[in-house]
Amino acid sequence: MSDKALGMLKHMRGQIVGQPFRDVAVRGAAISIGVDPGQGECRVLVDELLRGGYLETYPSPSLSAHGLYRLTDR
Repeated sequence: MSDKALGMLKHMRGQIVGQPFRDVAVRGAAISIGVDPGQGECRVLVDELLRGGYLETYPSPSLSAHGLYRLTDR
């Protein structure tokens, strides 16, 4: 896993501390590592986390299209 993807994952894990759900927003995680959430680099990092099994999409594609994902237990 790349350092940037790891940085996003760490930020996302921080988003769920004390929360009863595993929902995370990509925007804040991307900004926290200096990546523009609207650019292709962010999409590549999200894809890396999805392929690695760290994130999963929502059953409703419209939520994932808005940058919302679920963090897995991995």
